[in-house]
Amino acid sequence: MGRRHIRLAAATAAAALITGALTALPATAATTDDPEVLAGSGTAAPAYVRGLDDPGSANSRSAAGPAATARAHLARHDDVYHVAGLDLAVDRTISAQGRDTVRFAQKHDGVPVLGAQYDVHTRGGEVESVSGAVFTGLRTGTTPKVTEPAARGRLAFDPAVRRVPGHRTAGHGLVVLPQGEGVLAWHFTVSGADAAGSPVQQEVYVDAHTGGVTLSYNKLDNIEGPAQGSGTTFGGKKVGLNVYERADGRFETRDRARSMWDGTDGEILTYDAEGGPVEDYQGTLPAGTPLAASGTAEFGADATASGAVDAHMNAGRVFDFYRGMGRNGIDGNGGTMKSVVNVTQGGKPYGNAFWDGTKMVYGGMNGVPFSVGLDVVGHEMTHGITEHSAGLLYVEQSGALNEAASDYFGEAMEADADGLSMSDPEAGLIGEDLCSDGSAPADCALRDLNDGRRADKNYLNVPMAVDNGGVHLNSTIVGGAMWDMRKTLNKHFADEIVYTALTENFNPWTDFLQARYGIVDAARRLGATRGDLQKIDNAFEAHGIYPGWEAIGYKRDGDTLAKGLAPAAEAVEQSRNMAVDGAYWATSYVDLKSFFDGTPEYGIKVGKVRGGDGPKDFQQDGLWSLDPVIQGKELLYTRVGANGADIVSTKVNGNGKKVTVVAGGPGDQREADSDGTALTWVDIQGDEADVYVRQGDGKPVNITPEAGTSALRPTIAHGKVSFLNYKASQTYVDVYDLATGTLTEAKAGGFFDVPTDYVHNGTYGFAVSTSIFLGFQGVKGFDLADPANTRKQFDVSLANGFGDYVQLAVNDKNLVRTDSFAMSWGGYDHLPKLEIAPVADVADDGRADWKRVSCGDGAQLYPTLDNSSDRILWSETRGTTDVVTRARAAGDCA
Repeated sequence: MGRRHIRLAAATAAAALITGALTALPATAATTDDPEVLAGSGTAAPAYVRGLDDPGSANSRSAAGPAATARAHLARHDDVYHVAGLDLAVDRTISAQGRDTVRFAQKHDGVPVLGAQYDVHTRGGEVESVSGAVFTGLRTGTTPKVTEPAARGRLAFDPAVRRVPGHRTAGHGLVVLPQGEGVLAWHFTVSGADAAGSPVQQEVYVDAHTGGVTLSYNKLDNIEGPAQGSGTTFGGKKVGLNVYERADGRFETRDRARSMWDGTDGEILTYDAEGGPVEDYQGTLPAGTPLAASGTAEFGADATASGAVDAHMNAGRVFDFYRGMGRNGIDGNGGTMKSVVNVTQGGKPYGNAFWDGTKMVYGGMNGVPFSVGLDVVGHEMTHGITEHSAGLLYVEQSGALNEAASDYFGEAMEADADGLSMSDPEAGLIGEDLCSDGSAPADCALRDLNDGRRADKNYLNVPMAVDNGGVHLNSTIVGGAMWDMRKTLNKHFADEIVYTALTENFNPWTDFLQARYGIVDAARRLGATRGDLQKIDNAFEAHGIYPGWEAIGYKRDGDTLAKGLAPAAEAVEQSRNMAVDGAYWATSYVDLKSFFDGTPEYGIKVGKVRGGDGPKDFQQDGLWSLDPVIQGKELLYTRVGANGADIVSTKVNGNGKKVTVVAGGPGDQREADSDGTALTWVDIQGDEADVYVRQGDGKPVNITPEAGTSALRPTIAHGKVSFLNYKASQTYVDVYDLATGTLTEAKAGGFFDVPTDYVHNGTYGFAVSTSIFLGFQGVKGFDLADPANTRKQFDVSLANGFGDYVQLAVNDKNLVRTDSFAMSWGGYDHLPKLEIAPVADVADDGRADWKRVSCGDGAQLYPTLDNSSDRILWSETRGTTDVVTRARAAGDCA
């Protein structure tokens, strides 16, 4: 239930997937017998079809079996489905209460297509509907140009992987990503923990033709005989527990009393990590981890305090809830359900809970174990059910729907167990039991399914770097619609509808509107009346989920230079997402259209600050373009291909086709900067990342030749190259004087924090430092004339005291700051905003009279400043992500 960070590369959009065109609206779908078709996104195959007639005898179709019936239906109506030439094989058939769903999985030339599946829903030989996403435009070759070992070596290019020291890597072979004509990729899973000890399970896809990281995201979802035992819950209630008496007379939390137990498998097990670090339990169960145990059948205070009693009891309640829907455990096949309690992070209770793909892992907060809340336990275990059914990908709308389904079922379990009516104000609160300070439930809750938020008014299309594109921030929109169904329908019928849609209709890329169609379809197949269907439609309408809801408008205060450009910095963390120098600007982007749109993976747009015909695309086929820098009429950027990354140069007023390699070699050359006479960049070879400098036509000089260097963010200003330098356990701000060739180092960060970003103007340097244990960020300033002098160092104030995802830009006159912490503490309407102050004022004592750069409504990130004027550029996101500029700051926004 906690925040999970993502780094997407290539053509992954930073905004919601494009909604398909409709031939019938949901409001009329409930009362018409006409066929309905919801167009697919980036494919000729529709996302949803209902109402096509199938000629012939139903008995003969029924005798043929569901799979044969499904194939015949698709072939008979190929003028609608357009799947005749696709490689579709039956993955599984899901049967429930007289219904059968035949799930087809797609391959392209024998290689699986990520998330591509088509579900044909039948009853008694009749096809009721078809839903899913398969891709008709795939043309990519399936012979890799990059070997799997070479692709594995390119994982170091992914900053998310580089932040997981000592990670484990598992390879899964080739897969085709459904981007345009397809991207052939090697799939790896990287497991471990980041510097703060938080568990990571990074799914990474490396382009098998170019060698670049094309998709990367953290998959973790952050919630000798049977005997009858007992224990006391954290809330003080004595409860019965299904436990196991061992041969030595001790009792342990092993439940074999459920219908899943068949003599060899199918238990409910609750382990006690005994304060072990959470990273040891991410994706693995360390040998020797004990089940929670007791010398008698009554488990005592230690099992209460660790959360073992609540975890064991609640896991059984989750099993029973889904058993009532005909499901046998999380995997649907009676597999063992495991939980681990009492994990820590940095020596303190781990403040979260998650499903890691195999088991539940619980920490605690404020002395309260996370397993206390049935809504939390049900939420996290429902993530496991989603993983075994719909497979909703944990990004943007599909990720928010993933969270919403877990919220819905977790709260449904708890509301019923506590005897709450659906009109009770506490019905709909998620995590309200986790406080120990006497706070009111509404104040303590993590989310509220009754918050009334609407997609067309309140959807936060935040950057991918923030909450995986809003998977938690936006979940109550669609979750609220489903919860309204539970309030207006028979609540158990509503549960069955949502469960059926989750397991039979939803697919990895289902968005909010497709979820509405899937739920309406599931309701029809379960026998919903016209009145029931109208109530479902009303619920979704009340939450602003209808065709075209994404076309939302809002106030923007500045000149829009380009629309629909998702920052590439959300895919690959780089020092320069955007550049401006006088008349020209440039930005590196991941196209804002849908994931399947077929636009270039990475590219650079270049345009004029004033006038002109709009920005030009400097992307080249088969190559990626990153890190733009403008110096006069020269554009420098990183060009990534199958053989590595080079720094290239081209004319900013040209067409980007003619380029000159200015820095190449066996390593990856990244993060170039130039002042017109000198050039600097980072050369990455394995774990070594050195800074090079070339002055004029001279030879490149490695200014960090010492072994073990890992440098980043080098920039040139006023004859100085300055950057961050990671050495062993210490990080430095390094300053290199171009005139004298001397290198000065100043310690940056300490035991509790590490610098993660850096900017400078030749006079002052500003390092963003991140707390290792808490994740909060601050900014430290350095006087580059004497950087190691601690008396000349200063802390820069932030708008909220503690920052999160802090970004800076600096020139000779001004410093610009922004961070996303306001989103956590300022409410849903508080998006990150840019603020500006004179750099001299900030350097005086770290404080200044900060002014707003823009009074726009959107999330303002990735700022850059022009050195020759007061002009500011940034990316602004809400509905679309655009490049916006102002000739000078707005000031006050009263």
